[in-house]
Amino acid sequence: MPTEIIGTFEIYYKLITQHDNHGGDYQFGMDFKLSNRAGRPMCQLIYPATPVGNNHAGQWNIDNHQPPGNITSLYYRGSENGTIVDTPRELSHFGQGIKKTKFTVYAIDPDKTELLGNGVTFGYYINTSQNGEKTAFLEMKSHIVTNEEIVLIKQVCNFIKIIK
Repeated sequence: MPTEIIGTFEIYYKLITQHDNHGGDYQFGMDFKLSNRAGRPMCQLIYPATPVGNNHAGQWNIDNHQPPGNITSLYYRGSENGTIVDTPRELSHFGQGIKKTKFTVYAIDPDKTELLGNGVTFGYYINTSQNGEKTAFLEMKSHIVTNEEIVLIKQVCNFIKIIK
């Protein structure tokens, strides 16, 4: 599995592509394990190319299905000890152009009720208009929490402090 390290974050990933030769559909995504060396819980935001579960395409979503109002409402399920294991999959018909999904991830200090706003961003994409295309990795890089993300985070947990 390819590995990348940015600051305290480390990701291992495997890209996934399946093509239905009969119907022309693509299934694309990745398996990944992302950790932070501090072992802190993490908040994962997703900007999916297609609707995935309760997440809406073309906008940032908190990748968590907990009710709002608690700091754990921000935690990606299972990340309490500083590791996210995720297997996102999406479907698209052939000929729909480039489909790109992005993630941003931030560590949380639950003792101080703080979201550490210096996180990482990464993702994947595929050109569904090309026959035989493979899912490609979007470079992992440092990312400072944006105002748009802060608004979304505060809607879920209004008392969290954002540290930039």
